[in-house]
Amino acid sequence: MKVSRVGVVGLGGIGRVHIAGLRRLGVQVHGYDDIPDARSKANEELGVVVHPDLASLIDAVDVVDVCTPTDTHAAAALAAIRAGRSVICEKPLARTLGEADALIAAADEAGVALHVAHVVRFFPEYAAARAAVAAGRIGQPGVLRLTREGGMPNPNGWYHDVARSAGIIGDVMIHDIDFARWIAGDVVRVYARTLRPAGPYNGATHAYALLTHASGAISHLTASWARTGASFRTSFEFSGSQGMLDYATDQRPLLRTAPPDLAHAGGPMLDEDPWAAELREFLAAIEGGPTPRVTAHDGRAALAIALAALESAETGRAVDLPPAANPFPGSAPSPAEVVSV
Repeated sequence: MKVSRVGVVGLGGIGRVHIAGLRRLGVQVHGYDDIPDARSKANEELGVVVHPDLASLIDAVDVVDVCTPTDTHAAAALAAIRAGRSVICEKPLARTLGEADALIAAADEAGVALHVAHVVRFFPEYAAARAAVAAGRIGQPGVLRLTREGGMPNPNGWYHDVARSAGIIGDVMIHDIDFARWIAGDVVRVYARTLRPAGPYNGATHAYALLTHASGAISHLTASWARTGASFRTSFEFSGSQGMLDYATDQRPLLRTAPPDLAHAGGPMLDEDPWAAELREFLAAIEGGPTPRVTAHDGRAALAIALAALESAETGRAVDLPPAANPFPGSAPSPAEVVSV
């Protein structure tokens, strides 16, 4: 199947990012949003083919790309799957595990693809670090530390409603949850805490989680909307039995390593932005190419960990997760994820 038309559902911030990536890939982009003003602006500003309803968009395209608020992912994706369309869905895959399982089962039954957009796997520094770890360059991963922090988004936005987005854990930390699992394997226990500042907004704006992996590795994750007045920042530090990798968006060089021979060998690691790179990989898979580096089952696993973290933060107790049959899913990098290190 050759993909020539992709329909983006949800024409807000992340929807516009996906539209830009899809246009760079040369496909015809269609769009739909429940909000009339969003449809009007998309038609005027983005040059996409805008549809008056979801059914019209689904009928007109080969693939549906869901970029709506988290609690609406399942309904939009399921409508597309039932119409025989492959689906790309922004993270998290759904708001509940029941919804995620229903989507995976429906896609399997319909014989269509279901991809979840965990874009951090496509950032060049993160992809290079994963390839190095998978190649055994730091030995057995032992302790991982990942941070993702910025200022508070609009306090009236849907992502602050935990019932809709799972809050800062489901909206922000889930990026690093997925990446930690990609590095160190499945997670069997989660302990998490959230902080609620004083002021007009009463939701949690800072979260910390401790993940215990089936391999014995430990991940320390921090996510924050409390970095007031400062730029958005991410970082990672991966320590293993034979070396360490660390990186932060505000440090130079971009990828620092110990021992030094783990350093990036030079030259570009990725020739396009991460969103276009993930969309290119998903569309290639839909057309019959290799399995992409992130699957719907990976998205389901990240959601399960995020919901366990949310439960732990609410109850003050660690939450156990059932161990998977393989604690190191995809431990060897696929051709799509191999980069120079």
